[in-house]
Amino acid sequence: MKPAPVRPRVRRAAPPVLALGFAVLACDDARAPAPGASPSASAPPAAESAAPAPSAAAAPAAPSAAKREMPPRPVPIGSSGPIQPSAPPEQQMMAIQYTLAMVSPQSTDPLVDKAYLDAIVPKLAAAVRTADKGKTPPNPAKATKGNRKIEVDMGKGCNERTPSNLLAQRAGSSLREAYDAGVLVVSCHDDLWECHQSTRDPSDVLCHAAPRR
Repeated sequence: MKPAPVRPRVRRAAPPVLALGFAVLACDDARAPAPGASPSASAPPAAESAAPAPSAAAAPAAPSAAKREMPPRPVPIGSSGPIQPSAPPEQQMMAIQYTLAMVSPQSTDPLVDKAYLDAIVPKLAAAVRTADKGKTPPNPAKATKGNRKIEVDMGKGCNERTPSNLLAQRAGSSLREAYDAGVLVVSCHDDLWECHQSTRDPSDVLCHAAPRR
Protein backbone atom coordinates (compact mmCIF):
# COMPACT_ATOMS: atom_id res chain seq x y z
CA MET A 1 0.00 0.00 0.00
CA LYS A 2 1.15 3.54 -0.84
CA PRO A 3 1.44 5.94 2.10
CA ALA A 4 -1.29 8.64 2.19
CA PRO A 5 -0.20 11.96 0.71
CA VAL A 6 0.80 14.52 3.25
CA ARG A 7 -1.58 17.51 3.24
CA PRO A 8 0.02 20.91 3.41
CA ARG A 9 -0.30 22.49 6.81
CA VAL A 10 -2.63 25.52 6.98
CA ARG A 11 -0.94 28.62 8.21
CA ARG A 12 -2.57 30.12 11.23
CA ALA A 13 -1.36 33.64 10.44
CA ALA A 14 -4.29 34.23 8.05
CA PRO A 15 -6.97 35.16 10.60
CA PRO A 16 -5.07 38.24 11.87
CA VAL A 17 -4.71 39.39 8.24
CA LEU A 18 -8.44 38.97 7.66
CA ALA A 19 -9.19 40.73 10.87
CA LEU A 20 -7.00 43.60 9.78
CA GLY A 21 -8.82 43.71 6.43
CA PHE A 22 -12.22 43.95 8.14
CA ALA A 23 -10.90 46.65 10.38
CA VAL A 24 -9.79 48.68 7.37
CA LEU A 25 -13.20 48.21 5.72
CA ALA A 26 -14.93 49.20 8.91
CA CYS A 27 -12.92 52.40 9.01
CA ASP A 28 -13.84 53.14 5.40
CA ASP A 29 -17.53 52.51 6.19
CA ALA A 30 -17.35 54.84 9.16
CA ARG A 31 -16.12 57.62 6.92
CA ALA A 32 -18.86 57.06 4.34
CA PRO A 33 -22.04 59.17 4.61
CA ALA A 34 -25.07 57.55 6.15
CA PRO A 35 -27.56 56.12 3.66
CA GLY A 36 -30.12 58.67 2.61
CA ALA A 37 -28.26 61.55 4.24
CA SER A 38 -28.19 64.86 2.43
CA PRO A 39 -24.77 65.65 0.91
CA SER A 40 -24.82 69.03 2.63
CA ALA A 41 -25.95 67.75 6.02
CA SER A 42 -22.43 67.68 7.44
CA ALA A 43 -21.13 70.65 5.48
CA PRO A 44 -20.35 73.83 7.43
CA PRO A 45 -23.01 76.54 7.04
CA ALA A 46 -20.80 78.71 4.86
CA ALA A 47 -23.68 80.68 3.37
CA GLU A 48 -25.12 81.51 6.76
CA SER A 49 -21.82 82.52 8.35
CA ALA A 50 -20.59 84.49 5.35
CA ALA A 51 -23.44 86.98 5.19
CA PRO A 52 -24.23 89.22 8.18
CA ALA A 53 -27.65 88.88 9.76
CA PRO A 54 -30.13 91.37 8.28
CA SER A 55 -31.23 92.45 11.76
CA ALA A 56 -27.73 93.03 13.11
CA ALA A 57 -28.42 96.75 13.41
CA ALA A 58 -31.40 96.04 15.67
CA ALA A 59 -29.49 93.81 18.05
CA PRO A 60 -30.66 93.78 21.68
CA ALA A 61 -29.40 96.76 23.66
CA ALA A 62 -28.17 94.40 26.37
CA PRO A 63 -26.64 90.95 25.75
CA SER A 64 -28.63 89.48 28.66
CA ALA A 65 -31.98 90.47 27.10
CA ALA A 66 -32.40 87.18 25.23
CA LYS A 67 -31.76 85.14 28.38
CA ARG A 68 -34.18 87.07 30.55
CA GLU A 69 -37.35 85.21 31.52
CA MET A 70 -40.47 87.32 31.13
CA PRO A 71 -44.16 86.69 31.77
CA PRO A 72 -46.45 86.07 28.79
CA ARG A 73 -46.75 89.02 26.44
CA PRO A 74 -50.24 90.12 25.30
CA VAL A 75 -48.91 90.62 21.74
CA PRO A 76 -45.85 89.08 20.04
CA ILE A 77 -42.47 90.72 20.49
CA GLY A 78 -41.98 93.33 17.79
CA SER A 79 -45.62 94.45 18.05
CA SER A 80 -46.38 97.32 20.41
CA GLY A 81 -50.13 96.77 20.47
CA PRO A 82 -51.60 99.03 21.63
CA ILE A 83 -53.76 97.17 24.12
CA GLN A 84 -57.17 98.80 23.72
CA PRO A 85 -59.56 99.60 26.60
CA SER A 86 -61.97 97.07 25.04
CA ALA A 87 -59.39 94.25 25.15
CA PRO A 88 -60.31 91.16 27.17
CA PRO A 89 -59.49 91.48 30.90
CA GLU A 90 -56.90 88.69 30.72
CA GLN A 91 -55.03 90.55 27.95
CA GLN A 92 -55.05 93.77 29.95
CA MET A 93 -53.73 91.87 32.98
CA MET A 94 -50.95 90.38 30.85
CA ALA A 95 -49.97 93.90 29.76
CA ILE A 96 -49.79 95.07 33.39
CA GLN A 97 -47.69 92.10 34.46
CA TYR A 98 -45.38 92.42 31.47
CA THR A 99 -44.71 96.13 31.90
CA LEU A 100 -43.96 95.56 35.59
CA ALA A 101 -41.46 92.85 34.65
CA MET A 102 -39.83 95.17 32.11
CA VAL A 103 -38.81 97.56 34.88
CA SER A 104 -37.89 94.91 37.46
CA PRO A 105 -34.08 94.75 37.84
CA GLN A 106 -32.16 91.48 37.64
CA SER A 107 -28.82 90.61 39.19
CA THR A 108 -27.16 91.03 35.77
CA ASP A 109 -28.47 94.58 35.24
CA PRO A 110 -26.13 97.53 35.83
CA LEU A 111 -26.45 99.67 38.94
CA VAL A 112 -28.13 103.06 38.62
CA ASP A 113 -25.84 105.88 37.56
CA LYS A 114 -27.26 108.91 39.35
CA ALA A 115 -25.05 111.30 37.38
CA TYR A 116 -26.60 110.05 34.12
CA LEU A 117 -30.12 110.53 35.49
CA ASP A 118 -29.35 114.05 36.71
CA ALA A 119 -28.14 114.91 33.21
CA ILE A 120 -30.69 113.13 31.02
CA VAL A 121 -33.95 114.00 32.82
CA PRO A 122 -33.69 117.78 32.14
CA LYS A 123 -32.73 117.05 28.52
CA LEU A 124 -35.82 114.87 28.05
CA ALA A 125 -38.00 117.53 29.66
CA ALA A 126 -36.72 120.09 27.15
CA ALA A 127 -37.05 117.58 24.31
CA VAL A 128 -40.69 116.75 24.96
CA ARG A 129 -41.65 120.43 25.10
CA THR A 130 -40.45 120.84 21.52
CA ALA A 131 -41.90 117.54 20.26
CA ASP A 132 -45.26 117.62 22.04
CA LYS A 133 -48.34 117.99 19.82
CA GLY A 134 -50.46 119.10 22.76
CA LYS A 135 -50.07 120.98 26.03
CA THR A 136 -47.07 119.67 27.93
CA PRO A 137 -47.72 119.05 31.65
CA PRO A 138 -45.45 120.67 34.26
CA ASN A 139 -42.26 118.73 35.08
CA PRO A 140 -42.75 116.37 32.13
CA ALA A 141 -39.78 114.05 32.78
CA LYS A 142 -38.99 112.20 35.99
CA ALA A 143 -37.23 109.07 37.24
CA THR A 144 -39.48 106.52 38.95
CA LYS A 145 -39.47 102.88 40.08
CA GLY A 146 -36.28 103.27 42.06
CA ASN A 147 -34.67 105.25 39.21
CA ARG A 148 -35.11 102.23 36.91
CA LYS A 149 -37.67 104.01 34.72
CA ILE A 150 -37.82 107.45 33.12
CA GLU A 151 -41.40 108.63 32.51
CA VAL A 152 -42.05 111.41 30.01
CA ASP A 153 -45.49 113.07 30.21
CA MET A 154 -46.84 114.90 27.19
CA GLY A 155 -50.10 116.40 26.00
CA LYS A 156 -50.48 114.44 22.77
CA GLY A 157 -48.41 112.34 20.38
CA CYS A 158 -47.16 109.39 22.43
CA ASN A 159 -46.57 106.32 20.28
CA GLU A 160 -44.24 103.32 20.15
CA ARG A 161 -41.38 105.35 18.61
CA THR A 162 -41.58 108.39 20.91
CA PRO A 163 -39.40 107.21 23.84
CA SER A 164 -36.43 106.13 21.71
CA ASN A 165 -36.77 109.18 19.42
CA LEU A 166 -36.79 111.60 22.34
CA LEU A 167 -33.78 109.87 23.84
CA ALA A 168 -31.68 109.54 20.69
CA GLN A 169 -32.71 112.43 18.46
CA ARG A 170 -33.43 115.17 20.96
CA ALA A 171 -31.57 114.31 24.19
CA GLY A 172 -28.29 113.11 22.69
CA SER A 173 -28.37 109.67 24.32
CA SER A 174 -29.38 106.13 23.35
CA LEU A 175 -31.14 103.06 24.68
CA ARG A 176 -27.79 101.36 25.18
CA GLU A 177 -26.42 104.29 27.16
CA ALA A 178 -29.57 104.39 29.28
CA TYR A 179 -29.28 100.66 30.01
CA ASP A 180 -25.62 100.98 30.96
CA ALA A 181 -26.71 103.65 33.44
CA GLY A 182 -29.19 101.24 35.03
CA VAL A 183 -32.34 102.65 33.38
CA LEU A 184 -34.47 99.71 32.22
CA VAL A 185 -37.50 101.47 30.69
CA VAL A 186 -38.18 104.85 29.08
CA SER A 187 -41.88 105.60 28.64
CA CYS A 188 -44.11 108.29 27.19
CA HIS A 189 -47.61 109.07 28.46
CA ASP A 190 -50.14 111.38 26.85
CA ASP A 191 -53.89 111.92 27.24
CA LEU A 192 -54.70 108.47 25.82
CA TRP A 193 -51.74 106.10 25.78
CA GLU A 194 -48.66 105.00 27.65
CA CYS A 195 -45.82 103.31 25.74
CA HIS A 196 -43.06 101.43 27.56
CA GLN A 197 -39.73 101.13 25.73
CA SER A 198 -37.30 98.54 27.08
CA THR A 199 -33.64 99.55 27.04
CA ARG A 200 -32.62 95.88 27.07
CA ASP A 201 -34.21 95.19 23.69
CA PRO A 202 -35.12 97.96 21.19
CA SER A 203 -37.86 95.77 19.68
CA ASP A 204 -39.59 95.35 23.05
CA VAL A 205 -42.15 98.17 23.18
CA LEU A 206 -45.63 97.82 24.63
CA CYS A 207 -48.38 100.44 24.54
CA HIS A 208 -51.71 100.38 26.35
CA ALA A 209 -54.61 102.69 27.07
CA ALA A 210 -53.86 104.93 30.05
CA PRO A 211 -55.88 108.17 29.99
CA ARG A 212 -54.33 110.79 32.25
CA ARG A 213 -56.57 111.74 35.14
